Amino acid sequence: DWSNLNGTSTANVNCAFAGCETKADWLATVRGRAGWAIDRVLLYGTGGAAFAPVQTGFNGGPFQSTTQVGWTAGAGLEFAFAPNWTAKAEYLYVDLGNTACGTDCFGPSTSVKNTENIVRAGINFKFNPW
Repeated sequence: DWSNLNGTSTANVNCAFAGCETKADWLATVRGRAGWAIDRVLLYGTGGAAFAPVQTGFNGGPFQSTTQVGWTAGAGLEFAFAPNWTAKAEYLYVDLGNTACGTDCFGPSTSVKNTENIVRAGINFKFNPW
């Protein structure tokens, strides 16, 4: 998925304050789902692993890029509204752990928590087996 994950926190660098910025352009998940079918409606839970190339650095400085690996969990609803057609809506929570900007002062590095809330909808077409 395309992502516009970004954020800034304040850090003490060389005993002055600067912004520690994080960003990521895409997010991937590998998930399973299990649910309960009621007539033409499927209520489900989903969960699995999440991956994103998170870039971290101070404003105006070079960025370090690491592939963050974390977890995701959520729930959704899928409805069969016509033969071979379904519509779905789901919510996902993604936790990619923390990244940090190092500092030159005696204080600790600034840590940034990488989490995301995702709401999405879709329409699916299911091909008949031959």
